[in-house]
Amino acid sequence: MYQSLQSGRAIAAILVLLFHLGGVIALEKYFGIQEFAIPFSFGNSGVEFFFVLSGFIIYHVHKYDLGKPSRLGAYVYKRITRVYPVYLIVFVGVYGLASLSPQLRDTLPHELGLIIKSLLLIPQNKDLVGGTGAPVLAVAWTLQFEMMFYLAFSLGIINRRAGFFLIGGYILGFIFVRGELGFPFSFIFSEYVLLFLMGMLVAWLVSHKSITKINPRVFALSGLLVYLLTAFGAIVDSDISQALGTVLYGIGFSFIVLAMIRYEIDGKILLKNRFFQLLGSASYALYLIHFPLISILCKASMFVGLKNYGLLGALVAYCFIFITCIAVAIAFHIIIEKPIAERFRKLIMKPNKSIQRPAKTTAD
Repeated sequence: MYQSLQSGRAIAAILVLLFHLGGVIALEKYFGIQEFAIPFSFGNSGVEFFFVLSGFIIYHVHKYDLGKPSRLGAYVYKRITRVYPVYLIVFVGVYGLASLSPQLRDTLPHELGLIIKSLLLIPQNKDLVGGTGAPVLAVAWTLQFEMMFYLAFSLGIINRRAGFFLIGGYILGFIFVRGELGFPFSFIFSEYVLLFLMGMLVAWLVSHKSITKINPRVFALSGLLVYLLTAFGAIVDSDISQALGTVLYGIGFSFIVLAMIRYEIDGKILLKNRFFQLLGSASYALYLIHFPLISILCKASMFVGLKNYGLLGALVAYCFIFITCIAVAIAFHIIIEKPIAERFRKLIMKPNKSIQRPAKTTAD
């Protein structure tokens, strides 16, 4: 992984954390101070960064696997072991804790079919299951898109031409079908899928020497301009639609990712200090655990009476929860996530395995 992109992961995860933290602090059942939700009302854009980055990484790492079915096994193994083990641990933990609370127990899915779909990250109609379409872990809706993208890319590994046809089919569906049909087509042809394609385009551009003739500052300034204007629109609650905002964030981040890579090739690394590199590695853990942790700690804040101190109490809770989420995520990464990843990596590196050993790479 490029060190700058690792730092980008850290920043994106922090943005999502601040977005949710401000929104929860602002709820009437907690501190009810609406101003906490405003400063980082654009923080959900961290999700768009992760989607663009994911498209970049998958194409950058596996572009030479396209059209080579023999490499499908290693690709699938790597993707599954990257996403599911940590997700399942957090899912089971949150489900178990919520089951112990009379207030939260009724919000959990109890039908076996819904639980299995949630565990396997199968897309669900949010109009039927409520919330984001991901019961238990609300943020898991993004992983549903992630897994669909992985599945689509695997088709390109099986047959390169089929992969290109699939991209063409999505673009046509996005233009002509999106919004006309309900679920699952609204999910399949979502604007979020477009972000993965943007990331793949960035990875394709990076591999062409002609891109090195353009000053990376052009990409950086262009990306920042698009991003900041879109973020400002979110802060002032402009009339920009959610879909258009998502696409604009994706365009901005595509330029920013391209700029970061170009700068790093030239020896200039964004936030290469150990903390941001570590937090970038722990960004997946932070993303999964931060929302349940915010909920637990906000309830604890009510229990100890911080609400009685008004704005001061809210600020104390805000800072404490922010720091705690980051500390817990880093600890979770070091103690649980990293050893699990190492274990699965050693399994695939053992000789005489039916799954082909993937080529060594520093991109993931």
